[in-house]
Amino acid sequence: MIRSCTFVLALAPLLAFGATAAAADPKPYQPLTVTYDAAGANDPELKTFIQSLQDAVDSNDVATLKAAVAPDLKIYTPLIGFPEEKASPALANPDKRPGDERLDQAAALTTSADTDYSREDLDSLIVDLFGMALQPKTIGKSPTAENALCSPAEAIFDRQKALDIATAADVPPGNLWILSEQTAFHEKPTTSSPVLETLPAGTIVPFLEGSVEDNSAEQSDEDWYSVVLPSGKVGYGANDSSLAFQAVSVCYGKVEDHWAVTAVIVPGV
Repeated sequence: MIRSCTFVLALAPLLAFGATAAAADPKPYQPLTVTYDAAGANDPELKTFIQSLQDAVDSNDVATLKAAVAPDLKIYTPLIGFPEEKASPALANPDKRPGDERLDQAAALTTSADTDYSREDLDSLIVDLFGMALQPKTIGKSPTAENALCSPAEAIFDRQKALDIATAADVPPGNLWILSEQTAFHEKPTTSSPVLETLPAGTIVPFLEGSVEDNSAEQSDEDWYSVVLPSGKVGYGANDSSLAFQAVSVCYGKVEDHWAVTAVIVPGV
């Protein structure tokens, strides 16, 4: 039985992507912090509905998850990495497949394997899909899914300003990530070195290198990575768990006056 998905994107650590070539000549840039539009997320019925999904994930109750899906389930497959300027439309459904079959399709898209899955494997992938989406415990409107409320919340930001950061840092836009928590960045990959800057959660940072070696005599259990700071200097952070711009998500809407899962977002290559 499959028990984990290939695309663990809700909280994708930078270190999973390994080393990246250092910027040739980074320059200072204006820091940028993302926001989230949670309007409508406090609806009591929606909260109760989402809790029922979490309970189903915790108890491996795939039947409840399938029953929560709208008859006309939309599937969005944005590219992994920095978002496109214009969000792609949902995948076509020319055969008018019902929601439960579309959920199978979405679950299969969360893996990179090209195979025919058994019913047991698909059910396991469905539970994993919901588990990834609900794990961050955030809800917000998603530009990818036509501003539907989704779990997790999707970052809202000035795209051009983010691209300007990538240019200043001399990295591709795909190297931009979002800090999930306030992070202190050191002059060297050691806890004893001076802190150059401390950036708040939600700050977009240009990633340089993962799994940075500490060549000093100081012994440390931290895993270090490097970014270009707004000052233009290279800073080192420890034990990263930054957020990707796109994550496996489930989205909600009213169907016959009841909340249902109306869309699924599965980033792909």
